[in-house]
Amino acid sequence: MQTEKKIKEIQAEDINRILLNHTAKLMSEFYEMQSSFLSGIYKRYKNIETANIILCLAKKMHLEIIRQREKKIDHDISLNNFWNNFNDIERPTQKIASVSSMTGIPKETTRRKMKGLINQNFVLQNNNNKEYYWNLSAKQQDDYYKIVRKEIEILARFAATCAAGLKLDIEKEAIVDEIKSQFSFYWYHFLNYQLKWLKMWQDKIKDIDLILITLQAVIPTLQYADKNQNIKDVGLDNLYRIIGKTNDQYKFSDTAVSAASISEVTGIPRATCIRKLETLVKLGLLIRETKTKRYFVNQLTAKRTNGILTKENVLFTIENFSEYLVIILNAIKKNRRL
Repeated sequence: MQTEKKIKEIQAEDINRILLNHTAKLMSEFYEMQSSFLSGIYKRYKNIETANIILCLAKKMHLEIIRQREKKIDHDISLNNFWNNFNDIERPTQKIASVSSMTGIPKETTRRKMKGLINQNFVLQNNNNKEYYWNLSAKQQDDYYKIVRKEIEILARFAATCAAGLKLDIEKEAIVDEIKSQFSFYWYHFLNYQLKWLKMWQDKIKDIDLILITLQAVIPTLQYADKNQNIKDVGLDNLYRIIGKTNDQYKFSDTAVSAASISEVTGIPRATCIRKLETLVKLGLLIRETKTKRYFVNQLTAKRTNGILTKENVLFTIENFSEYLVIILNAIKKNRRL
């Protein structure tokens, strides 16, 4: 009798390794994925901190959908069946204290933002008005599906790149199909890791809209490093300070971005972009060109690494999302017996 071949599971450390060995290329792709995600929720809710509350409520909603399998093992949790699931389940609620704890947003701020979300019909209250749940109206359905499908495509592209780094023959389309077929399962975990990542920033810098703006300057710098053959590969020890020092050979000011271009990508008003860019200049992260009024990542001052691009923050980011990618890739490996 032939024994069944045991599938060797991918470990988070395996993905950590390829991200650390190919940081300029892979981290630029990761940050593009995050930029798309954060820009999408900013445009929808006008503030990432506010959107974070919705993510918290949506995560619990997806968990409740998954739990339907406790009643029926083959319950359909696919993207195609999401709208039916959303309307059929009893809406799970959360208290202000729970949302505040999960997001890191102070209770009073959470309560104030929750009222604003109720006024916009994004959130509803239960009968005693002390607990809240996510609301998705029929008018919002098409927009929600459009946003989710776009994010699945971007997520799958990044996961496929990581799979290639592990020498796995898993194409992007297979990952898209897998996520869509078990949508609430994968989206519950996706939101969970996003919430952990955003809470880290909430605890460290409070104004998490700054992270979305920071990404717009970091991405072209990493892309420049990846394409410039004269620059040695960037590892973790260098990633948090991008490359090192700007000199005549490596002109990182060529990667400068404007407030107008950031506003167009992120949806953040131009005036707000300028104000927050100046905050990043004061923090030492960015330099502002006097003539062009464009901004680029500061390669010279040590202050730049104090708050945002620290080694600790980058390592947390890599480890956090590596755990999520492991869930996806191991599921596909098992299905394909790779």
